[in-house]
Amino acid sequence: MAYKVIARKFRPQTFKEVIGQKHVTQTLKNAIRDGRIGHAFLFTGERGVGKTSVARILAKALNCHSGPAVEPCGTCVSCIEITEGISIDVHEIDGASNTGVDDIRVLRENVRYMPSRERYKIYIIDEVHMLSTSAFNALLKTLEEPPEHVIFIFATTEPHKLPDTIISRCLRFDFKRIPAKEIAEHLENIARNENVSISRQGLLLIARESDGSMRDAQTILERAISYCGGEVGDSDLEELLGHIDRQLIYRIMEAVLSEDAQGCMDGLAEVYEFGVDLKQFYYGFLELLRDLMMVEAVNDTSKLVDLADEDLKKLKNFSTRISLDDLRRCFRLWFSSEGEIVRSAFPEIVLEVCLLEMVYIKRSIPLDEILSRIDGLRKQIEGSNDASVSITQSFQAREENREDFKREKKADRVPYAGKAAQNDEGAFLAFVSEKHPSIASILEQGNIEMCGDSVLRIEFPAGSFFVDKIKEVETEKKLRKICDEFFQKEVKISIVATNEEKNLNDRDEKELVKKKALENPIIQKVVKTFNGKIVDISTDV
Repeated sequence: MAYKVIARKFRPQTFKEVIGQKHVTQTLKNAIRDGRIGHAFLFTGERGVGKTSVARILAKALNCHSGPAVEPCGTCVSCIEITEGISIDVHEIDGASNTGVDDIRVLRENVRYMPSRERYKIYIIDEVHMLSTSAFNALLKTLEEPPEHVIFIFATTEPHKLPDTIISRCLRFDFKRIPAKEIAEHLENIARNENVSISRQGLLLIARESDGSMRDAQTILERAISYCGGEVGDSDLEELLGHIDRQLIYRIMEAVLSEDAQGCMDGLAEVYEFGVDLKQFYYGFLELLRDLMMVEAVNDTSKLVDLADEDLKKLKNFSTRISLDDLRRCFRLWFSSEGEIVRSAFPEIVLEVCLLEMVYIKRSIPLDEILSRIDGLRKQIEGSNDASVSITQSFQAREENREDFKREKKADRVPYAGKAAQNDEGAFLAFVSEKHPSIASILEQGNIEMCGDSVLRIEFPAGSFFVDKIKEVETEKKLRKICDEFFQKEVKISIVATNEEKNLNDRDEKELVKKKALENPIIQKVVKTFNGKIVDISTDV
């Protein structure tokens, strides 16, 4: 007898043998039991999840000599012929090979005739989305009002390509990807029947590789048996699939948690020496970080993490040695490097840098702590009595102006003429920020100065983009309205750009300001606290 591959040999023959699609099989069984059998069914889902198998089982259940039966007997002539694909009343049509309108016309002619022997004449059209538009149009009328003895079963991996007019005439069933644990359990039964020895870890590896497709998983198992014989080892399976040894990934993770930079680099060098695709290592380590986050953040990981008990135990051990915040930062760092690794001509360098950053991530200061320190320094600056430091005074003055303005606004702001001259510009800018933040962001790029009581001078550097921006008709109109509301009288707005000569004259003054800033004890304390350095000093205050 000719050899039959695993995918065909262990194909489900009854509804109860179907793996991972209980929501479909139970609904179909209930419909058969209650006599509520539709004239057209649409099965959608990824490849290898059981669409065609369920279509055949449904055909057997409807035409079974002891039925229609909730479960086909599998022993009558009808069941045997449908199983072997030789039934004259059950037609399996490949949509990819019969795409034209002429093929559908032939089908329309044939459906008028009664079944030769069975209860129903059933048409199973696989990959139905491959039919042409004209073929779908030709099928519409027959599909909507077929003879009582005809049932259509459509199967497709791409339901979005079907016309809505077809979908609306069918009972639709969406097949899900099969969970890795259910695939592994089914493969374990197959291996037992085939007298093949394979570990639980190896079965889970095959299940994860199949991406929810039972047929793909069975095909991989077939390859593994052909490669290894009756003893399928984990290392042989990883070599066959081109996977990196998971234990090596665990060793690198162990080095990260131990802040062992040398161990990380040695592990990565081992990956490189083995000839493993570095992109595959990247995705393997990304999956480990994801699983580790699930273990640490979620109480019940049974539906989230597909790992053997031994691997799950190792991850739980890892989770006790790193905080969720640090783990989240590691994940974001690793995840954000995908583009560089995929495009880079030297992905190993990118991986080395990422691993080193993760090794020292515990030593970096969390954002919350940085903000807390900044807040503490800000309070020290606000409480400082050092009047000789101009940059500190400028900062305090601007903040005080904003606070003064807020208090004045609550107490019904007084007219402009009654304000202290040194506070006008700051209070005005705070007022603009509340009314029109976008205009305030433009004004902050220049200098605002009151010239007398009736001229507001807005100055920008020569050639600045913001000069044209503030002069736009709509923007200038809004600014004038804000001025009228703030000053409570008509004020002339003068928008000017500094010339090059003025810029040259200001350089000496700016250098003096920079020098004072560098000698400022508050600035020196900030640099020392954060162990940083001053990159640039802006004098546009």
